[in-house]
Amino acid sequence: MNAESPTHGLRAGVVRLRRAVLWLIFGSILMIPKVNRLRRHRRAWNFGRSLAGLAGVAMIAIGAAGQHKLAMIALGALALLLALLLAPERPKRSVDARARELGALVVVDGGLYNSDAQTLRRAMLFIGSDRLWVLNSALAVLSEIPLQQLRELILEPSGADWKLRLDCGQSAAEFLYQGNFAEHMARVADETLRSRLHRELPILR
Repeated sequence: MNAESPTHGLRAGVVRLRRAVLWLIFGSILMIPKVNRLRRHRRAWNFGRSLAGLAGVAMIAIGAAGQHKLAMIALGALALLLALLLAPERPKRSVDARARELGALVVVDGGLYNSDAQTLRRAMLFIGSDRLWVLNSALAVLSEIPLQQLRELILEPSGADWKLRLDCGQSAAEFLYQGNFAEHMARVADETLRSRLHRELPILR
């Protein structure tokens, strides 16, 4: 019986290694949803991070003292790095939850809000029964406007964009809408504001 040639053994080893890598990738993909769900549980995730960090330190120590130094140290460093970087997922507030929190009745796209600092910020308009809130993409309040102070709504084109201006007498708020649907989004915001405000503000009828 002929002995197995080195070339044949190398090919078999490559095939086994490729299969192992494919199974590892496949298993990792299947684990992603489970890992994401686990990250929402802060205590469990932090406990797992602590174990991974301790395991990483242990592998580095074992690798420094024993055989296969580079491989063991690399795996330990990787485990320690992942434990430090992969923090638990922060809870995200939804637009609906934020609207309930503020008491807003309806939410519309605010385009780009022009603040007093002349800085354009992506904004949403939260309209309540007696006031209007301007919120950024993180759902933090940028401005709060009592409806009694609102005197006029001005919708007009601004080059290729559209601009919605809220005149509050001594101050004003401007919202710039850009892109292919700029006019549509601006008119939706304008009409929604007018439909909600015409009872409180007869001048807007």
